[in-house]
This record gives sequence, C-alpha cells and structure tokens, in this order.
Amino acid sequence: MNEWEAPASDVAVLTRVTLARNFADVPFESVMSDDEAAHNIARVASAIEAAGRKEAFSLARLADMTESEQGRLADHYLISRGLMKRPSHGAAFLSKGSTMSVMVNDEDHVRIFGMLPGAQIERAADLACQADGWLDATGAYAYDSQFGFLTADPADAGPALKAEVILHLPTMRAAGQIPRIHQQLAKQGISLRPLREEKGDVPGNLYQLLSAAHIGCTEEDALGALNEAAEMIIGCERGVRRKIHEQDALIIEDRVSRSVALIHAAKLMCEREMMQRLSELRTGAALGMLRMGCEAIDRLMCDMQNASIECRSMEKMTERQRDALRADALREAFDQVLDEAGAI
Repeated sequence: MNEWEAPASDVAVLTRVTLARNFADVPFESVMSDDEAAHNIARVASAIEAAGRKEAFSLARLADMTESEQGRLADHYLISRGLMKRPSHGAAFLSKGSTMSVMVNDEDHVRIFGMLPGAQIERAADLACQADGWLDATGAYAYDSQFGFLTADPADAGPALKAEVILHLPTMRAAGQIPRIHQQLAKQGISLRPLREEKGDVPGNLYQLLSAAHIGCTEEDALGALNEAAEMIIGCERGVRRKIHEQDALIIEDRVSRSVALIHAAKLMCEREMMQRLSELRTGAALGMLRMGCEAIDRLMCDMQNASIECRSMEKMTERQRDALRADALREAFDQVLDEAGAI
C-alpha cells in the first residue's frame, strides 16, 4: 500500500459514521410544516457559518433537484435513500471534500455523516463529532438526562450513533462464508448484510457492516466492536482471496481479462453487469493484477450507477439509451483511469 491509499482499501470501500439529532422545539418530519422545515435548514446553516465553515460546505435542496440528481448523491453515499422520500423538505450540507454531510429533515431533523475511504472508523467518527459540536452550540438539541439524545425511532435513542464499513467480499461470498459470519456477528449486535440485494444477487459483492450505539451502549463500545469485526472480516477476505490465488491464479486472471475486454467491447451494459465487471476488476487490483487502485474502481462504481448516468443527459432516457450511454461512459472513464495510473 502506498502512502496515498486508504487503510485496508483492498477490502474496505468506505467508512461512514452517522449521528442522529433532533431539535426540541420542532415536531418530527411527518407532521412538520414547510416553515418549520425551512427553519431547520436555516438553523443548520447558521451553525455552520458560526463555526467558520460556511465556505467549506455547499447546500443541496432536494426540491431544486431532479430525481436523478438526488439519486446521484445517494449513489455516492452523500445522502440516505430515505431523504429522497422527503424532497419537499429535505436538504443536505455537503463538504467540498465529500467527507462530511449534514442531512436536514430526514426521519430525524439532522443526520450527520462523517465519511472516509477504506477502514477509518475513529477518524470518520471524529469528523461527525466535529459537525455535531457546531450544532450542539445552538443549545437546541432534544436531550434527556436519562435517555440521551431523543430520536424519531426510540430504539436509536441514547448516543444515537451508527457506524458502518462498506466491504467488498467477493471471495467470501463465493466460498459461502457470509451466512456463518452474519450469524456470529448478530450475537454481538453487529449486522453484516448486502449493501443492496436484487433478486438474490448482491451487486458488486458489496456488504454493509453495521454497529450502533443506543441506550446502554456507549459510542466507544459501538466503534470498538465495529473495528474488531471489520478487522476480522478483512483478514478473512484476504485469506480466502490469497488461498484461491495460490491454488488457481489463472481463474482470477481470466475473470479480470474478460471484464477488461467486455468493458472495451460492450455497446450496452446494465447497472447489474457494470457492478459485476468492476467487482472482478477490484479483486484483480487488490491482487496487483492491474496497476490501478481499488479507490479508483470504487469511484467508477458510484459514477456508473443509474441515477449518475441519467444526470449525464438533459433528456429523459429509455433503459436501452441509458445502458448504451453507460457502456460508452464506462469505457472512456476506465481508459482514463488506466492512463492516469500509467498502466499498459
């Protein structure tokens, strides 16, 4: 790993720590008025400005965006899919480095994301806590001395923290190890589940490892448990990958070569196939078969999803037109990444 690579980026795609917060003087979103929703957005804007960080953030109001533009933010992990269900009220303050996002008027009034590539749990938590400190300075949080931070879902009350690591687990999945690990972690209150699941498939072989701090559980406990679980799974994926490579490197090389060839030759490519092709390349990159980093492939996975592709066109596209545009865009972007990496 060179000095610019994120920790454990050969397996870990992204770490995201979320803090849920609510204001004591405003009802939850389900009964919130337009004026109250606007007040929440203005309050967060004022807190960010008071912290001297106004220039570091941009405001995205969902009401001013198309559904595809909203989806693109979700594709890049900057907002939740749930916020898209509330476009008339929803907004997000996005840091220029895409390491922080403050969502406003989701199920909770404020949800703060601290995000970093690879496995960086403590640093992501520090980012979320920074933004939390700016908002806490307003003195408006709904907080109870016994129950902690009050949330829309009572089960989330307390520290109201969720931490997740998105993992690329193709060889563990192929070896049938995911169900066993899932059962083992469930006993510890940690979830390992597909990031997305479609007709029994797991696009991109991406999984979400999730730990939460609630009443009776401290932030330190939740973050520590997630870190231990992430280290265990990362070690397991590396071990299975190494074993398969040692036993039959040619099969992995063949899959990587086929994916490269398909990316260069395809005239149509659906989202599901794109995720599979890039998953194969990510495995190859992790094994040093491609002179390109896993993080570059992760960006392609985000940029080539349906909503992000639709944002490239000013007109409504059919599925066929979208798949044709994706094939062209992926080929061009992939070649650019190879050129920048100095690959042959």
